[in-house]
Amino acid sequence: MAEVELNIQELTIPELLATAAGIASALEGNPNFPTPNPPPAELDRIAAELTAAEREYRDQRARANTAKVARDQAADTLRKALADEADYVQETSGGDVAKILSASLHVEETTSFWPFGSVGEVEELSSSAGDQPGEIDLVWEPVPSAQGYEVEIAYDLLGEGPWEQSGATTKSKITIESLSNRTRYWFRVRAVGERGAGDWSEPTMKFAP
Repeated sequence: MAEVELNIQELTIPELLATAAGIASALEGNPNFPTPNPPPAELDRIAAELTAAEREYRDQRARANTAKVARDQAADTLRKALADEADYVQETSGGDVAKILSASLHVEETTSFWPFGSVGEVEELSSSAGDQPGEIDLVWEPVPSAQGYEVEIAYDLLGEGPWEQSGATTKSKITIESLSNRTRYWFRVRAVGERGAGDWSEPTMKFAP
């Protein structure tokens, strides 16, 4: 006894629609199959719904591609604007570390031959609840020859990163604001001197109040 072979799982949408149309047409008025289940008209209705869904999917994909191109162009425009801003800060600051940090920009790490011109590692970094909800105060021992400090934040449980820029200051303290209440945060700090940045401190952890 022969058995029907369908093999429709790997068909594309157009192939699936063509198969449905062919079967519906062949069963319509076929004396060998007087009561098809489902009837050919039902197959046609279901196929019409798929045709409409496929058309909507293709339209949305085309719109998404257009939106992606627009997003990428906007991102490139912003990158260029940030590069221009960095060039302006570099030229206007004259390479002054404190001024660069005040613009929330990083200072490039440079190779220095210790101990000539290098800055030491930040030590005694500690954290405490700030005056307002969502604030954490960080303090540390001042580093000789440091012209400023960079602060980074991490959100993982172990304080292993990834790290993100969180702030910059010319003082040996800073208040990190707009944090989520009862959320664990890790922080680390490094000093920046005339010849570049020193090593990052040991991280400290604090739950935001």
